[in-house]
Amino acid sequence: MYSRLLAASALLLVSRTLSAASPEITKHIDQAWFQRALASEAAHWREAAFRPNGFFMVSLDRQWRPNGNPNGTLVSQSRQIFVMGAGYEVTGEATYLDAMKKGADFLLECFRDKQKGLFFYSVDPEGKVVDDNKDSYGLAFTIFALSHVARITKDERYARAALETWTEMKEHMREPSGFFRPRMDRNYTKVIGQNSQNPMMHLFEALLALHDATGSQEVLRDAQAHADNILNRLIQDETRLPELYDAEWHAARPEQGGYFELGHQFEWAFLLSHAVEEGLPARYLGVAERLLNYGMKVAYDQQEGGIFSRGDYEGRAARGPKGWWEQCEFLRALMHWAAVRGRADLWPAFDKSLTFSKKNLIDAEYGGWFSSYDAKQATRRSSSKGNIWQVGYHVCGMYLEALRISQQR
Repeated sequence: MYSRLLAASALLLVSRTLSAASPEITKHIDQAWFQRALASEAAHWREAAFRPNGFFMVSLDRQWRPNGNPNGTLVSQSRQIFVMGAGYEVTGEATYLDAMKKGADFLLECFRDKQKGLFFYSVDPEGKVVDDNKDSYGLAFTIFALSHVARITKDERYARAALETWTEMKEHMREPSGFFRPRMDRNYTKVIGQNSQNPMMHLFEALLALHDATGSQEVLRDAQAHADNILNRLIQDETRLPELYDAEWHAARPEQGGYFELGHQFEWAFLLSHAVEEGLPARYLGVAERLLNYGMKVAYDQQEGGIFSRGDYEGRAARGPKGWWEQCEFLRALMHWAAVRGRADLWPAFDKSLTFSKKNLIDAEYGGWFSSYDAKQATRRSSSKGNIWQVGYHVCGMYLEALRISQQR
């Protein structure tokens, strides 16, 4: 439902006809600004990162010039495919459609392990394998990206590839707990890394996108079972979700590095509400709202706006740099809950935090977002514009939700 509504919104945007939103939403969401911002974000990535063979070179300096490691990962390639799809749906420009399809074809041709199944984690710009491990976080984004390409193009080849990836993940990566191993070697004989809720969250997001692309009720049931497992086993005190876990999926203790990634509180609050829009149980809203409320209590900076990044088990946030992705997930969750779920009390925090991000994180000179802002540092902002993690996914996801909401009456 979410992507179908988004597609309908995009068609209106392509026609340059901006429909009137409800007066309350119009007070807070400038539809034209978000449309321009998304078009600019996507254009920068297409012009700077896309290569003719379909590879995306995402290590970029502030002026969008290649900088650092030229290799790509499943995460960076898949997120860029999503960004190109967003650019196409909002602008209607064929160059985005071409970049999206070439990016997906490169993913299937060069990242895919045709002998052992699933996808390699990293390749170089020519498609030579750099890291042949199998990574759940990257695989979640592979499903996510292919699902969006399938929905936009209606090409069954991409839908089949996404469904096959999910089937192979269940076969090779899922453990008896129902959760998925963080990373494995190419032959699926060795588990690598520490358990985290982060890949589990993005896998839930990917399954929702896969259901949107295929209409598969089996996939929707899988998404619900996956979410139920997370919500029943990992949430503490019904209000918060720790980030790291031991081998038995017990939350890592503070002395083991355990903490809360506060941006994920808001990301989950959005995804669970979005899942209810997709047809999953309304009981998810109660969990989502408690996560949202806890995040507001611990993470929100009432003085400057925006949120801090990390919290401890005592409910204290570290007053450190504010990352770009946390602000994007915060803004998306606030606008969604205010507009879709009637939480009008969240609009002031949204307005303040959007102003904070425009002032401190959006690069007025060269476009795009800085990766972080730190009021305590003389330089205040990071210097790079892109890396294997910062590739427009969080930014465009937030912009798209604003455009979807601004179509509601």
